[in-house]
Amino acid sequence: MPKSTPSSKEPLAPYLPAITKRTLSPVPPPLKWAGGKAALLPQMREHFPAVFGRYHEPFLGGGAVFFYLSPQRGVKAFLSDLNEELINFYIVLRDQVDDLLKEVQALHGTYLRLGEAEREKLYYEWRNADRSPEFKKWSPLRRAVRFYFLNKTAFNGLYRINRQGLFNVPWGGYKRPALYRPQLLRDAAAVLQRFAVFLKATSFEIVLDNAQSGDFVYFDPPYAPVSATASFTTYTSGGFGEAEQRHLASVCRELDRRGVMFLLSNSDLPWVRALYTGFAVFTVQARRNINSKGDKRGPVNEILVRNY
Repeated sequence: MPKSTPSSKEPLAPYLPAITKRTLSPVPPPLKWAGGKAALLPQMREHFPAVFGRYHEPFLGGGAVFFYLSPQRGVKAFLSDLNEELINFYIVLRDQVDDLLKEVQALHGTYLRLGEAEREKLYYEWRNADRSPEFKKWSPLRRAVRFYFLNKTAFNGLYRINRQGLFNVPWGGYKRPALYRPQLLRDAAAVLQRFAVFLKATSFEIVLDNAQSGDFVYFDPPYAPVSATASFTTYTSGGFGEAEQRHLASVCRELDRRGVMFLLSNSDLPWVRALYTGFAVFTVQARRNINSKGDKRGPVNEILVRNY
């Protein structure tokens, strides 16, 4: 379990609360993630239930809420996401952290020794590995190393695939990407080992099988796009459109009927608000940094929906 005092080289993020002897230490998420909730935690904290049974997060992504909430509350977690490469990374991080660190350290050293052109070439060699039939034969460990390397070196940490299911984010060109962070990865692995009792690549409907009365579910789905060009929902080959948003709302209503608490994040759009009529809706401000035009980045309104 992470120590109560963080490493001086890798301080905990400023949103983390003071740690006392009676609480377990949250840890920062190990991945960069577009739309991740680390920066929103100061606004979200007051919306978490005071008491709940078990924690469920079926759109795991970067996992900022899990890595914050489960260790602090000491609750078991049911985690899932449709992204198979993401879930494979978390499973390897949990079960093979020493092997993962060894491979990442070697790749990190190689990357830093290269010039800019060679770094870009190496990036595309790893990125385009999924174009080869041999990719399906890769070990879970090698796939996890690839996923982590791409996460730290791709443009803005995006995860995006094309219609063929192939990762297509361009190289980010960062001078010193934060690849080898052993304490951060070990702390995240310890949290997964202790609290993640369910970790699977599957659809969000799994909460209907796992969640019980008194449990808490946090939904962070691909957001409804605020404009025709603002969608970054090509996260899995199936996409996540209006029909999926409506189905998600129906799942929330079923959880409410069963006595399960839920909190949901999404875009602040009239039709999205209408899906959750009857529930409490709150506005929060998030900063978005994935627009290709710098003057289009900045604070945007999002909503939090909850049934408690």
